[in-house]
Amino acid sequence: MASGFPEKTPAPRFLLRERLKPDTLTPSAFQKEMSLSTKQLLARAKKLSLPLIVQPQDKPETSHHKLSAPVPEQSSFQPCPPEVVFQNYTPGEVCEVPVVLRNRDKVPRVMKVTLESSPYFQLVGPNDVYRKVPPGLSVTVRILFSPEQNKDYFHQLLCTTEREGFIVPIRAIGARAILDFADELDFSKCPVKYSSEKTLLVRNVGNRAAHYQLSTQSPFSVLPAMGALGIGDATQVTVGFQPLKTGDFSTSLVVHYDTGEDTHTSLHGRAADAHIRLDKYTVSFEKTYVSLSNRTAVRIHNMSDITACFQWKAVDSGQEEDQLELSLQNEMAKVREDPMVLSDGIFSLEPKEGEIRPNFWAEISVFFKPQEARVYEQAVYCDISGRENRLPLFLTGEGLGPQLHSYFEELNIGEVSIRVTHRYKAVLLNKGPIEASFSLIPPSTAMGSFFTFLPQEGIVAPHGLQVIRISFCPTMLGEFEEQFCFHVHKSPKPVTLTIRGSVMGPTFHFDVPALHFGDVSCGFPRTLKCRLSNTSLIPMVFKLCIPGDGRGEPSVDVSVKIPNPRSQVWRKEAQVPIRPREFSISPCSGSIRALGAQDIKVTLCSNTVGDYELELVLEVDDVSEAAFALPLTARCVVPPLRVLDPVVSFGRCSLGVPCVKKLTLVNDSDFPGCYCLLPQERSQEAAAWYSESMASGIIEAHRSKEILITLLARLLGECDITAELAVFGRRGSPLEIHLNCIGRGPVVYVYPTEINFGSIPVLKDHCKTVCLANQSDIPASFQEKMAGKRSCWRLEPSEGVVPPNAEVHVRVIAHLKDTLKFQGEVEVSIENSNTAVISLQAVGTGIPVCTANLPPEVDFKSHFSFTPCYFNFKMTNTGRCMYRLRWSTEGFHTVRRRTRASAHGGSKRKGASQIPRPGSPVFKVRPLQVDLRPGQTVEMVLEGCSSTAQEVKERLLCHVLVRKEEEKEQITQVDVTCKFICPVVQMSSRAIAFRVEKKPSDVLTLQYQPLSLKNTCSLPCSIVLDLEQPFLICNADQQPLPADSKPMRLDVGEELHLCIQFNPAQENNWNSWVAERVLRIRFLEHPGEEQITVRGEVHFPNLHLQAEAVDFGCIINDTEQVLFMDMTNCSPIPVQYHWSFLTDRQLNTIRFIPSPPTFKPKKKAAFPRRYSKPESVEEPTETPERMQDSAQQPADAEVSLEAEGLSSPAGESQRPGRMRGLSQFSKMEHPKVGMQEVFDVRPVWGELEPGESELVTFTFFGHANIIARVRALCHVEGGPTYEVVVSGQASCPSFQLDVEEIDWGLQVFDKVLKAEVTLSNTGVLEFAYAVPNSGAGTAANPLPGVPVVVPNTGCIAPGEKQVLKVYYLPGKVGVFCKTFQVQVAYLEPAEIFLKGEGTLPGVTEDQPRMLKEEEGVLQEERKTWRKKKGRGRNHLSSSLVMESLSQLNNRLVSNISPESLQLKGSPAACWLWWERWEGYYHLGNWRSSSCAPSQSCLCLWPAHPLSSQIDTTIIR
Repeated sequence: MASGFPEKTPAPRFLLRERLKPDTLTPSAFQKEMSLSTKQLLARAKKLSLPLIVQPQDKPETSHHKLSAPVPEQSSFQPCPPEVVFQNYTPGEVCEVPVVLRNRDKVPRVMKVTLESSPYFQLVGPNDVYRKVPPGLSVTVRILFSPEQNKDYFHQLLCTTEREGFIVPIRAIGARAILDFADELDFSKCPVKYSSEKTLLVRNVGNRAAHYQLSTQSPFSVLPAMGALGIGDATQVTVGFQPLKTGDFSTSLVVHYDTGEDTHTSLHGRAADAHIRLDKYTVSFEKTYVSLSNRTAVRIHNMSDITACFQWKAVDSGQEEDQLELSLQNEMAKVREDPMVLSDGIFSLEPKEGEIRPNFWAEISVFFKPQEARVYEQAVYCDISGRENRLPLFLTGEGLGPQLHSYFEELNIGEVSIRVTHRYKAVLLNKGPIEASFSLIPPSTAMGSFFTFLPQEGIVAPHGLQVIRISFCPTMLGEFEEQFCFHVHKSPKPVTLTIRGSVMGPTFHFDVPALHFGDVSCGFPRTLKCRLSNTSLIPMVFKLCIPGDGRGEPSVDVSVKIPNPRSQVWRKEAQVPIRPREFSISPCSGSIRALGAQDIKVTLCSNTVGDYELELVLEVDDVSEAAFALPLTARCVVPPLRVLDPVVSFGRCSLGVPCVKKLTLVNDSDFPGCYCLLPQERSQEAAAWYSESMASGIIEAHRSKEILITLLARLLGECDITAELAVFGRRGSPLEIHLNCIGRGPVVYVYPTEINFGSIPVLKDHCKTVCLANQSDIPASFQEKMAGKRSCWRLEPSEGVVPPNAEVHVRVIAHLKDTLKFQGEVEVSIENSNTAVISLQAVGTGIPVCTANLPPEVDFKSHFSFTPCYFNFKMTNTGRCMYRLRWSTEGFHTVRRRTRASAHGGSKRKGASQIPRPGSPVFKVRPLQVDLRPGQTVEMVLEGCSSTAQEVKERLLCHVLVRKEEEKEQITQVDVTCKFICPVVQMSSRAIAFRVEKKPSDVLTLQYQPLSLKNTCSLPCSIVLDLEQPFLICNADQQPLPADSKPMRLDVGEELHLCIQFNPAQENNWNSWVAERVLRIRFLEHPGEEQITVRGEVHFPNLHLQAEAVDFGCIINDTEQVLFMDMTNCSPIPVQYHWSFLTDRQLNTIRFIPSPPTFKPKKKAAFPRRYSKPESVEEPTETPERMQDSAQQPADAEVSLEAEGLSSPAGESQRPGRMRGLSQFSKMEHPKVGMQEVFDVRPVWGELEPGESELVTFTFFGHANIIARVRALCHVEGGPTYEVVVSGQASCPSFQLDVEEIDWGLQVFDKVLKAEVTLSNTGVLEFAYAVPNSGAGTAANPLPGVPVVVPNTGCIAPGEKQVLKVYYLPGKVGVFCKTFQVQVAYLEPAEIFLKGEGTLPGVTEDQPRMLKEEEGVLQEERKTWRKKKGRGRNHLSSSLVMESLSQLNNRLVSNISPESLQLKGSPAACWLWWERWEGYYHLGNWRSSSCAPSQSCLCLWPAHPLSSQIDTTIIR
């Protein structure tokens, strides 16, 4: 079973240290991930991935199965989980994880599971055991983990089949440190250039000590940047936010753990300008003298909530300040010490820097101290916290200078001696009112430099003088006129003084008449001396020179340094363009005191053979021409040097080996000489090369010298060359020396000389070895030579070098192209030696088909998916027979399919056939099968295409079909690799945001944002951009791209710079608006697409009002009411507003009500009002205008609320009430009032900062019986106008009582009497009512003779009613009459009268029979009441009851006893009186428990004959 496995399976180790994690892991997600146990991680392993194949096997050699489902690059087994992970384990406890290996193939596979020996990981069951797994089934192995410490462990499980080998990684995650940072930290709105900090308490909630590093990006900062934290310990971390510019900022706070994990906390902040300003921006000073100073003050107002740090600067921005520091490196110290960069002391500010407390101001002293008499202008800038831009301050002032003059303007000193000091005086007068500081301006002329002024500078008091002492010591001859200037400090004009005169010069002589050098050797120096004397009484400055000497470089002194052999001085044809300087004078210049002398040395080093007749010229500084010339003579000679033996023989010399011989030189003259062996001009034609260690030297007079010459032979045989010896200074040809030798080459032996390869396969290399032995002392170079051009033999290496006395082995390679017998020869040519011939013989076997331009491996590298890739190559039949070739892909079966035409016709989609079907190979060769004739070459194409981004590796095999396609033989194979990718464009931003704040003075202009697109994939791509209005795509120069522009091509790594244009004036209104669009990036080479969100915000000064209407409702006449409304600046721009009233009379109305108002139900203004009369007949719907005008109609036209009828007990009489509180309407006169006298808005104008809110006060003055409606307009400068409808009404309260008198009649004196009074609000005002002096008793137990009203206080809305229940207990027999009052608002109280008579209880019994006509009357009454079900079933008509009882009184049986008559009723007592001529008889007060509390009924006893005749529904 194991025969198909390799003998030894390597086990590579992979250390997988990280799991798949998102790009940015938040702290909470990291803590949740680390809290999972091993079982939880195993349960989460839902996404299965195929393992990596590390040991692919040759399937035909290791398996008998030909059908295989997985592709060759994928494993035939699927492990679950794909990675074994242990987490949150306890040291010393054993953990176990099962691994399920499922066979994905269609055939059974034999698997061997191997786990290397480890003290921590073990495999349950036997190791290295073969298991046979059927297709689709699985095998389970269990892994035990025995940790010793809580740390990370790594291991792997190796699974090997006869098809491949793959690994399952094993990883144990140990202890981890976890810092409980928040996922997000928001700084909200902060001032710009101000450091805002938030301190976080961070705790290590993990099980390991934390070693971490914190990092973020500007403008955010974090401290400390690194640290260590123990388990359970806590520390404070300070996150700072200090933006230098306004806007929104976002970045991440990254926590780097020492275990390799990173967590990201989102940081957000918004920077804005604070309310900080200068009280003035221009300061002008009065005229000020240069010695005085002037002062003024400027205030900085800090109206923000921060402590503002300020510093005065000389430039407008930080960038200009940086450029200024770079350009003024010499003033860096001054810049660091003084924040006022480039301050010249004219203007100064104190303090230059400081802090300002919140809501406070700081006073800055500005000083002006002019230094010159001119106008000064300078701008300084205040760099302050909370403001992005520096606050400018412009300073101007004018300075006045002193007045200083000379006492005389010209001084004539006459003739003076040279180099003698002369002294004079001058006077300076100050005619001005301030001190004058002067200084001498140094003269620019030569004669002016001989004058000295003391003092050269000083201060002259106002109206004072200063004596100037002048010293003059000239060193030049001749007349002069010099003008001297005194610069007056802080004055524009200098003081001038002119001096005239003439200067005389000195005399001298030499001690010798001439200088004679005689004969001198060329290149060797000789020196002579003389003396120069000064015969005058003043010092003499002299200078010596020889005009006839050369003006080039100093002459060559061979006694000091011999020239280089390659120097041109040794060549006879050398021509010096400029004659060298051969004379030197010491000293050549100097000064001789009066009557003094100076020794002079003149040295001659001649490089020119011949005679010299020159002059030594003396020049005196005081004399313009040459003062004296001393004659000078000499002759230069060259000694005749010779070679003792001009011919030197070196004998036999090996090629490339140097040989050395001696050569003797002789000097027979009286002068020393210098020689040089000239270097050989090395050329390829030279037979030998020579050299000498000491190529040059000096031979003294009458001496000889030996030199060594080295010769190197380059060619075989005899050679004779000539060396040249040059003598310094000699004219003509140099001395010749003849050098001869015999050159010889290497000796090389080649063996074997005959090689027979036998029978070998064609089109493959086969090699044999040939030995080259060098038996000489020099290296031997060899080279291969073939007999024919297309030889099947070659040597490797084909050329080389055999070291001295060594051997080199060369391979002879045979490459046959046909199945024939081949013979040939190979020549091995030895440089400078003989040539060896090797005889070769071989016979070819196999199939002679070769491929051209097809390497064993074809790597297409990166290629876009959905785009086919091609590779062209050729196949040639080099044999003499025809062969049939067929290509296939390893791991895939070739199935021949016949293509049929589509039943519906039409062509397929372009490129559809190029994309492989699932389960088919990606790459194929076209044509798939071909017949090759002898010598024929066929062009073939290797093509492939993929619809997904993947890395493809396939092996294509080429077979030759033999014996009528019954057998096939593989002749070649090629491994194809291609990485199909998708185009990737790196964008500078995934979201582009525009923000425009339109202030009243601003003009909306086009906005631009840069956008960079960089091709980060490994292939060039072409892109097409699409964006909708109000945005537009522009180039880097902000020019819009044409609508029909061609696609833009991006090379690999190329970056395209564009601009996105935003038109903020797209919406033609004054309201803030936001536009969001998507920039689509499409690729021509791929169907993929990228998107960028583009957002534009345009902010105008806008307000948010709490409501669009203010309704005061109805208030009492001659009062006022105030309502408030919030008004907020919802824009980021300060808003200036003012209120006004619309003057349109059609929209604004003020009118008065001539008649008393009657309440009408109110509904929303958007809906029509509908009124209903008591008969429930609907009237036509009224419009709001008609409703307003209805107040002017007569009172009888008003629709009042329906008053529900109240049932009173039998015998109770009520007097209806009247309308109250309306008498004043007839007496009022309505004045003429304006809109401003009715409504008021405060504040009328104002300014709101962004986000600031303000209460707007609306006041309504309620003139008597007025109805007003007005539109208030809020005008925003640079923004829209808001409209608020303000309405109100004034009136007086009005009410009505349904009864003003209650008559109970005859009642039992000890029973509580009850009645109801309805109080209605007939006006449009809500009022409060009260019943004063109400009884102290309760409704159930009132005091005798004191009425009790419930409720006795309350409020009634317009149109509403309140039922007042009156309870009264007579308490005694007799007539009673009482009153109580109802007080409504401030009106006069209304009185209600109560009367009746208290009596004792009594009853009489009478039993008359009912006649038939009486029964008919009751039946008619019953029918009448049934028709009136609505009202008749709810209320008891007292008149009907009294009438029926009176008719029955004389007809009922008189002997009815109380026991035979049962009266049922509600808790409210029901009485029944029977009227007889003799008087009233009270039957009594019975209460029945069988009746509901809401029912009032009169019932007869069921056994009485009367109960069957009377229907209780009649009186229910």
